[in-house]
Order: sequence, then structure tokens, then C-alpha cells
Amino acid sequence: MLTSLKRLFGPARISLLHATRTRVGRALSCKKLWLEAADKPERVEHLFAIDPDDAESAAGLAGHTVVTVAEEGRGCVGAWNLAAEHSTGDILVQLSDDWLPLPGWDTLFEQRLAPVKKPKVLRISDGHRQDDLLCMAIITRARMEHQGWFLPPAYTGIYSDDEFSFRAFEDGVVVDARDLVFVHEHPNYDSAIEMDETYRRQNDDSRYAEARQIFKERNPAAKKRWFVKDHWERRWVSPADYAAAHPKK
Repeated sequence: MLTSLKRLFGPARISLLHATRTRVGRALSCKKLWLEAADKPERVEHLFAIDPDDAESAAGLAGHTVVTVAEEGRGCVGAWNLAAEHSTGDILVQLSDDWLPLPGWDTLFEQRLAPVKKPKVLRISDGHRQDDLLCMAIITRARMEHQGWFLPPAYTGIYSDDEFSFRAFEDGVVVDARDLVFVHEHPNYDSAIEMDETYRRQNDDSRYAEARQIFKERNPAAKKRWFVKDHWERRWVSPADYAAAHPKK
């Protein structure tokens, strides 16, 4: 199906990179919602990315475009990166089962990221976070090629968004689109939503210390210009602003 669409309409303009695990019904519903909400669904490609030990998704998503991570334990980051490797779009969108689209989201992304041949990262809102951690990775292919990955492969999940966000601000490629508010149906924001096995797997507390250390080692400037002391928020401070606030004696 994907091959025939490419033949009819040319390369996809936007790629939905959809990592999922053991949620076949939600995954298929999510795909349907995003394609139906697009102004030009024929210009959108959708790729599921699953773990090698997820037999439920392998069976339930048969007939759709699916890529399977070769090695166990690579987490959602491994899945999103594999989908990115197999994608063709000029704009790459990190998708999971719990995000709802805005009508005409594809047109909005194209408009805000134009010209898409330049490295850019779109900053949307989930209506909850007010700090600088980017809630969804929406980037141009040029940005991925510049940094060498979609999400940093040093992580399996936790803190990958910290590095993705911090480096986007550091490189000056963030496009502010916080007026675009997408609903994130996550247990953190709605107590009626179950914290299922997939959520627990992604947010395993045992992984926090290791992932934080990896982030600090790979991004030493973040110690003073990203973390907020004694708070969970992330705030990017430019080198110039930090120097002005901390003049050398």
C-alpha cells in the first residue's frame, strides 16, 4: 500500500513514526485518527515500530507498515529511531498511542516548519507542561541528518527527551508553536487513564539515575543551563544570558 501511494503521489511529505507495545486496539485507533485528521493523507506515511518480543503487536498489526527492532531492551527510543531510518518524509513526527491530532495538523506542521529543507524542531504544547522540555519530537529530515539521529540512541527512553530538547535549543533550531495544543491522553494528566504495563515499562524508576548520569556526561553544560534546582522543571538558559547573570569576578 505504501509503495503504491509513493508511486501515485511521490515521496511522503510527513512521516508518522509510531512506537507501540501491546496496545493493538489503541495503536490502530490512533493511526486512523491521525490520517483522518490530515488535510492531505496521501502525503503522509505511517510506520509502526515494535519490540522483537511483542508478539501481540506483530500479529495484530499485520497488513500495516511495521518495522521491528532487532535487539531486545532498546526501548521506545530504539523503536522511534528504527522507524525514522525507514521513513521518507521531509518532516518526522514522534507518535505514540495516546496523542490526539488537531484537524489539518499536517498543513500546520508544514506551514510552521517551512522551508522544510532546513534543520528545524517544532515546539508544540500539550496544554500541561510550561517548561522547556519538548513534549513531542517533530523535526525536519535536515535536522535529523545534522544531528545524526532522530532521538539520541544512548538512551532507551527516560532523558532522551532532555537531550533532544536541550540540544535543539543550543543549536537555535526551535520553532515556537505553543499555540498548537495537542491532547496527550496520559495517566499523568488524567487519573481515569490506566497506568498500564507499557507506561510502567517506559517510566521505570530504576532507570532514572542511570539515564540522568548519561545525560549529564553527554551534556555537561546542562548542569547550569537546563536543570532547575530542587524542581522537576527544565529551563534552557542561553550561554549569553548565563554569562550576564553570573559575571566573572
